[in-house]
Amino acid sequence: MAAVLTAAVLLLIQLDRCIRPVVVAVCNEECRAYVSGLISSSIQKTLSEHPADYDDFAEVQYASDGSITAVETLSGNVNRIQVQLLRDMNETLEESRDHEISVSLGTASGVWLFAGRGPEIPLRFLPIGSAEVQLVSLLESAGINQTCHTILVKVTVHAAGAIPFCRTETEVEYEYLLTETLLVGDVPESYMTFGG
Repeated sequence: MAAVLTAAVLLLIQLDRCIRPVVVAVCNEECRAYVSGLISSSIQKTLSEHPADYDDFAEVQYASDGSITAVETLSGNVNRIQVQLLRDMNETLEESRDHEISVSLGTASGVWLFAGRGPEIPLRFLPIGSAEVQLVSLLESAGINQTCHTILVKVTVHAAGAIPFCRTETEVEYEYLLTETLLVGDVPESYMTFGG
């Protein structure tokens, strides 16, 4: 009886060592997918309540002949929307604290034949700290006389997924395009390129 019990315990320990890394990896991905969905819905909700377009973030300045001389960032508006996004994001994360996601044991095993089968493993979502929200302005060359001005939201969330006897932590980075505008300048009479 003692030998059978010992063998069963050793088998369970070996099984745990084989399956746990896969279960943790699958739960980590489920947690990342859930957080990405939360971020996306939170940003869309904020922007539907406080609509904004390119003119709310930047002002293009022109010379007397109509050529573009500068692009001025409207920092007051940028800060306002950034604070609103951060506030709404943290509220969404707090509301979803202890939310349970079910992952089948077959899916967690990593064997595709068993995907979606077997008992459900409850995965609890736990946000760690608060979200980090940053509005980023990018100016990139888009041709000889064109510049693409992109304004996007960068969100970073630290989250944990708790499964029985284990906890996994992950960092989710999410980028959301707010506006993109093509600024067209004068066409040069000639140009030269060097290198590749």
